[in-house]
Amino acid sequence: MDNKTFLSRLAKRLNREPSQVATLADGLCTAFKESGADLDSIAIPGFGTFKAEKTDERIETDAETGRRMLYPPKIEMTFRPSVVLRKKLNN
Repeated sequence: MDNKTFLSRLAKRLNREPSQVATLADGLCTAFKESGADLDSIAIPGFGTFKAEKTDERIETDAETGRRMLYPPKIEMTFRPSVVLRKKLNN
C-alpha cells in the first residue's frame, strides 16, 4: 500500500479530510525524526516501542575489487510490538 492510499483510508476511518490526516502524519514523522536524532525511544502503550539505534562509521573492503570504502554513521529506528498488539495479531 502506498502513502496516498494509506492516508485516504485513514481519513475515511477518522471521518476527516485527507489533507488534515496528511498534516497529522507529517507532524508524527517530524516527531519521530527529532526523537531519533536525540537517540530517544518512543513508547506507545498497547502498540509498541520505537527505539533509535546508532551505528558507528566503518571501513569495509569490497571482496571483488579490494577497494576500501568508508560508510558514515547512521541512525535507525527499530520497532518492538507490545504484548497486546502481538496477541491481537495472532488471533
